[in-house]
Amino acid sequence: MSSPPPPTEMAEGEVESRDWAEMPSDALAAVFGKLDVTDLLVGAGVVCRAWRRLAATDPTLWRRVDMSHQGDIMEVDEAVAMARAAVDRAAGTMEAFWADSFVTDGLLLYISERASLKSLQLSMCLNVSNEGMAEAMKGFPRLEELDITFCSLYGDVCASVGKACPELKCFRLNERYTLQMDYAAPDIMDDDTEALGIASNMPKLRELQLIGNKLTNDGLMSILDHCQHLESLDIRQCYSIQMDDALKSKCSRIRDLKLPHDSISDFKYRAYIFSSSAFSGSDLELDMYDDLLDVVTDDDDADFDDMDDYDDGGSDGGMYDEFDI
Repeated sequence: MSSPPPPTEMAEGEVESRDWAEMPSDALAAVFGKLDVTDLLVGAGVVCRAWRRLAATDPTLWRRVDMSHQGDIMEVDEAVAMARAAVDRAAGTMEAFWADSFVTDGLLLYISERASLKSLQLSMCLNVSNEGMAEAMKGFPRLEELDITFCSLYGDVCASVGKACPELKCFRLNERYTLQMDYAAPDIMDDDTEALGIASNMPKLRELQLIGNKLTNDGLMSILDHCQHLESLDIRQCYSIQMDDALKSKCSRIRDLKLPHDSISDFKYRAYIFSSSAFSGSDLELDMYDDLLDVVTDDDDADFDDMDDYDDGGSDGGMYDEFDI
């Protein structure tokens, strides 16, 4: 009986072929967990049937969805469709959703009807309204962290959020434009609506960030009186606040305290802030206003996208149907 032939040696320069479809699912899931939403939907999920099946059916991959930079690199409807596809694949297990400018009232409502989030972060979302936010928040009773930075959400939004989200522990509501007191009349600068909404409806807060807010000493006092668990407070660029002895005494229990005139160098979105104190009377300030005037008066050069025909309803519109099993 003849012996089996010896194994053949690979020729020099020849690459060993591997069947990636046979990769263990637990190892593959660990790799997929390092990818962002875009890579999962239009990358790894279309390599082969086994990879596509795992990306589409493993809800743990969609527990935390970070799309905080997608608004800068894709069209609104494409980003919205991708977000909805992620929500669908999470199958009710999504706990965190972070996104930027592409988010709309319709998308928030879509998420709230299909996920019970613990963390929601929105930045520069000008298409989210107070009414839309209030309605969506009713679907997030387990929410513990809410970050609203440079969005068009003001006034009674804090009261609405607090009533709908009783477990809220971290709240950030940051505004982009700030003015020193000598630049505006007190009735323009002072507004405690949001502060009182926080004080009356967010008793479990441990961290609060209100960069550029118009709250006054009275509003801040109310927050300190009612939010007894507060450990971190950031009121940078809140120029209606005057740190008198009474307020300093109230704030003494706060472990991490940032005051109105403290530096914003560590703030993630500092490059987007316009503050009168930084540019007052300078050539840069005049240049900025000249540029703004050019934008709003030169109709011949204006080029605006018309989004009136965009339908925000329904699911992802079939944009990612090819990823279904």
